[in-house]
Amino acid sequence: MARLTVNGAELAIYEAGSGDPAFVFLHGMGADHTAWQPQFDDLSRDHRCIAIDFRGCGDSAPAPPFDTTQAADDVAEVILELGLAPAIIAGHSSGGLVALLLNDRHPETVLGIVLGDAPLTSASGGGWAEAVNRIDEAGSVEPLLPLVESFFTETTGEDVRERVRSMMLATRPEVAAGMLSNAAVFTQRMGELLKQADEKPFMAIWSAQPRGNPERLRETLFFIRQEPIAEAGHYFQLERPDVTNALLRAFLDDVERDPRVQPPG
Repeated sequence: MARLTVNGAELAIYEAGSGDPAFVFLHGMGADHTAWQPQFDDLSRDHRCIAIDFRGCGDSAPAPPFDTTQAADDVAEVILELGLAPAIIAGHSSGGLVALLLNDRHPETVLGIVLGDAPLTSASGGGWAEAVNRIDEAGSVEPLLPLVESFFTETTGEDVRERVRSMMLATRPEVAAGMLSNAAVFTQRMGELLKQADEKPFMAIWSAQPRGNPERLRETLFFIRQEPIAEAGHYFQLERPDVTNALLRAFLDDVERDPRVQPPG
């Protein structure tokens, strides 16, 4: 682990491997860099891989603000500081929303985008404000427990369940609420953010009960690749790591063949 100070906050950065294009792994609310650990370990065999703990998560300092816009700006600074641009950005859950904002605000840092069961429906539907209120009133993340339990399917192993519960329950309430605090950008601009992402190599991986609307994306976007993982919960990458690794490597082929991607040099 290394520590990097960006935009006034000290972030924990995990790096391994070498080779282009680089992968940057982003976790969701209440998680940390280990949310993508199997993929980080696999892809780092032949690619430079970076995993970031957002502000107040994992080993990063709890320096506000904690919202997704700030997270996107922080990720951009990490990418530029480490000389990774443009990179493939893989964002799980709300980390996928960070990836969309990163592409919007700092497009030069993004080669392609992978959304991992990103909560497109709840983010664009205005449900986040209520969640923030519940967390603030309780002064804890206890109101999120029903959400956490909805992440699992009947086939989700107990090891994954306990790992996810431990991460979520260890989250500071101000960090969890902060991550949800700038919902307006998604209620107002989700369609635009998705269309911008579709101008580059773009893949969405969905759980058995997707947090977005794959059919709607097929209707509105032209190039997106969508991959459902049957019988896997929200943390599909931990439940079905081999399948997820294979999908990311297939996405590399998409990037290489995409005529919109300029070759190095």
